[in-house]
Amino acid sequence: MTQFNTKLVHGPQLQTDKAGAIVPPVYQSAMYRFAPDGGTSDWDYARSSNPTRDYLERQIATLENGDAGFAFSSGVAAIATVLAIFPDGSHFIIGDSLYSGTDRLLNQYFAQHGLTFTPVDPRDLTAVGAAIRPETKAIFFETFSNPLLKVSSVKAISALAKAHDLLTIVDNTFLTPYYQRPLDLGADIVLHSATKYIGGHGDLIAGLVVSASLEISEKIGFLQNTIGAILAPLDCSLVCRGIATLAVRLDRETSNAQAVAEFLEQHPDVAHVYYPGLKSDPGYALAQQETTGASGLL
Repeated sequence: MTQFNTKLVHGPQLQTDKAGAIVPPVYQSAMYRFAPDGGTSDWDYARSSNPTRDYLERQIATLENGDAGFAFSSGVAAIATVLAIFPDGSHFIIGDSLYSGTDRLLNQYFAQHGLTFTPVDPRDLTAVGAAIRPETKAIFFETFSNPLLKVSSVKAISALAKAHDLLTIVDNTFLTPYYQRPLDLGADIVLHSATKYIGGHGDLIAGLVVSASLEISEKIGFLQNTIGAILAPLDCSLVCRGIATLAVRLDRETSNAQAVAEFLEQHPDVAHVYYPGLKSDPGYALAQQETTGASGLL
């Protein structure tokens, strides 16, 4: 974990700064200078790429052990862009407990535009397998789920998906790469609302995506540029700031949540506490196997 924490604090190597800055500069520019011979640098138009955004995208890809990262203007913009890589008529198996904004996007927008969704408890692998159709393209779920913190096995679901030539898409917002790295467990795409833990300060809206393979990266990168729901340079810098303190923040929040959960579990006026850090929680054993912490949410 020490090596991972170092990655959080220092991030990838800066590619553009000649002044010796230890944090990525904010490149607040819409366009970039052409070379005298008419050629361009790595950047030409800020919707396509920006040095500050490139830094954040390389950083989140490194933290998730993925092929490439992508920064979006919100978490739902990230999800929408990922779903847009699939053709009309695609079917998805989705977790039966999803963030309300995700549920609205899937069932009130994409369901009206050629995609279909079957909600299933992702903890029930038999039910997940039974929901697979010829047109199924992916399994999409949250770990831990919002809001009841259901713990699903990324490893088992990813293996099932691969056996049927499906992609596994995991929303890792609640755990962040500090507590779980879904790509290491077999997932193909990992999503974050960086508005939450990764940003960490309540002053930005952002979404992040990391893909496991070059093939998927190229599809997402094309649509990120084509649709244009990108994260602005200043917001990218704020996300990088949040990443630098992710370990110390989550350590403290998790220890506090554990203490509160244990107190409430014994309280006579509390019927049930949903927290995977409690040994009484049905997801406790699986969480111990596939995560390194239970987060600060209960």
